Amino acid sequence: MPDGTGARAGDSAPSESPLLVELSLDHAVAFSFTASGLVEHAPFNPPEFYPPNGSNVTRHEGGAEHGISDITAPMNSLLGVFLGEERPDQTRAPKPFKPRGAGADSLTLSPALKQVFFIGSGATREGARRRYLVPKGATRLFLGVMDGYEWNNNQGSFSVYVAVERSDVSSSMFSVDSRVTFAQWACLPDRSQCTPERAVVRETGRGQYHVLLPAHLEWGVSIAMPSGKGVNVLRPIGTVCLDSQSGNASSCSGPEGRGQRSGEGFLAPDKAAGALVRKITGSHVYFSVNDRSGTGFQKHQGYFEFDVVVK
Repeated sequence: MPDGTGARAGDSAPSESPLLVELSLDHAVAFSFTASGLVEHAPFNPPEFYPPNGSNVTRHEGGAEHGISDITAPMNSLLGVFLGEERPDQTRAPKPFKPRGAGADSLTLSPALKQVFFIGSGATREGARRRYLVPKGATRLFLGVMDGYEWNNNQGSFSVYVAVERSDVSSSMFSVDSRVTFAQWACLPDRSQCTPERAVVRETGRGQYHVLLPAHLEWGVSIAMPSGKGVNVLRPIGTVCLDSQSGNASSCSGPEGRGQRSGEGFLAPDKAAGALVRKITGSHVYFSVNDRSGTGFQKHQGYFEFDVVVK
């Protein structure tokens, strides 16, 4: 839609527009996807990030909009939609896409033009890669994240590997691959130590994640942890400083923290100040820099980077 087009709760183009996949659909027969990463649909405290398959099933509030279909899908999940060259609001929105036969576990799905469809991780529950047939008249493919409304406060990112099957005049098949990656992270201004503006959690495999934890976010990262599972933190690196004077070496430390047991009032009293700490609450494990709870976190600088294995 044109820049300035509005939607519910402050969303507008192009800030909250879905992402155009920069691949030609000429002679395209089908697409397949491999997605990883974590997102949350609001700035929760503590945060609640989910992988591309999403969380609880929900519906886009208000139904079809701008000529594009409604959808019922897991919140936070990866979605797609095929469009033609014309603006989608020039014709009526189609009915929601309903897979036939085995439904979402089908190996081949056939969404129509302007029908939003669920992608998730791109695989069935058995791990087989799905194929999405390109509808007649499609010239563009867009990707987005499932929410009911108000995309402007969502956080996190997905990294998506896209493969397209094409046919030439002789009907032989070939593939063209492309990677679609959201922006990684930028350092906050006016800080001598690089301090990412937001946390980044990237799914690297089944139950495996790579985490970037900024020092200024109290319990700034969470990862879903099914009941009965454990968590291992591997290869933590980085430096954080617990005051605004990052040049003061006594205020800075690595993931092990500085000094001995921090004591009463800290997030983890039995760990050193500035250490990488974690807690398990409900179905999530949360990570933070160890300091006293409160607004003092906003003055911290630096970050920790580490891998997490849930097993």
